[in-house]
Amino acid sequence: MATEIPQASAPAIATTMMASLYGAVHTWDDSLTLTDLFGYSGHAFILNIERTLCPSGPTAWDWGAILFPLRQILSLRRLCASCDMRSPEEARELIWQRTVAAIAAGHPSVLWDAIIPEFYLASGVDEATGEYLVQGPMADKVNGRVAWDSLGKNLGQVWAIFPAPGSTRDLASARDLSLRGAITWHRWENDPESQWVFGGDAWDVWIEAITEEDLAYDSAEISLNHQVYAECRRHAALFLAAQGARFAAAATAYEQVATALEAVCGAWPFPGPIPAVARRRELAHYLAQARDAEVIGVAALEAALKE
Repeated sequence: MATEIPQASAPAIATTMMASLYGAVHTWDDSLTLTDLFGYSGHAFILNIERTLCPSGPTAWDWGAILFPLRQILSLRRLCASCDMRSPEEARELIWQRTVAAIAAGHPSVLWDAIIPEFYLASGVDEATGEYLVQGPMADKVNGRVAWDSLGKNLGQVWAIFPAPGSTRDLASARDLSLRGAITWHRWENDPESQWVFGGDAWDVWIEAITEEDLAYDSAEISLNHQVYAECRRHAALFLAAQGARFAAAATAYEQVATALEAVCGAWPFPGPIPAVARRRELAHYLAQARDAEVIGVAALEAALKE
C-alpha cells in the first residue's frame, strides 16, 4: 500500500528545482513563498549558457552554490553518489531508504533525474512495489510512479535533496549571501575556450547564438531558455521589491530584465516553432535590453549591500 503526503503539490513552472522544493516546503510552512525560494536560494539571479545555446541553463549550476543560502532555512540535507564517493547503486538504495523515512515523517524529498534529467517532488512511496510517487515533467506518462533503482539512469548522476523544518532562521543573512552571490556570479571570469559561460558574459553568447542561421537545438529546447530565465528574473524583481526601499533601484532594474525576457517569450512561445532568423535577430534586441538592465541591477545590488 502506498504512503503519500496528500497536501504535497509542485507548481507547474519551468524551473523544476524551485517547483519541487516549494512543493516539499509548503507541506510544513506556507509562509515561505515561491518568490522567497527563488530569492533566498539565489536561483532568481543565475545565468549560464552553453556556447551553442544550451537547452536549459540554471539547473546546470552546482547544487551547493544554489542551495547553500537555504540550508539553515530548510534544514537541507543531500545525498549524492559522486559527491559522497558512493557507487550509484549504494546511493540509489540510501536515497530510497531516506525517502521512505522522510515520507513517514511527513516530509517530501526532491529527486534528480527520476524520469528525465529534471527535478521531481517525491510526495510518497509504495514500499510493496519499490516505487516513488512523483510529481514533475512527464510524471503523468508513468502514472506518477518511478522504480526506486531507476534514479540517474539518463546521465548517471544519482542524488537527492531532503528538506525538513529548521529550528532557526536568519533570513537577512540568507538574503545577503544570496545577493552577494548574484554579484559574484554576474562577474564570473570565464575561460574563452570553456563550453559553459557563466554570469554576465552569458548574455552575449546567448545573443550571438540565437541570431545564427542554423541553431544547435530544436525549438522546444531553446525556447525553454527564455521561459526559465524570464521566470527567474520575475521572481528576482519581486524578491527585491519585498526587501524595502534599500533595494528599490535593483528591483526596478530586474523588473526591466524580466519584462524584456517576457517579450521574447511572447514572440517565441514554448514549445512553438523556431522563428525565422530575421525575427530572431529582432528578438536579440530584447536580450540586449535585458543584459544592459542587469548590469544596472547588479551595480544597484552592490551599492545597497554597502549601505
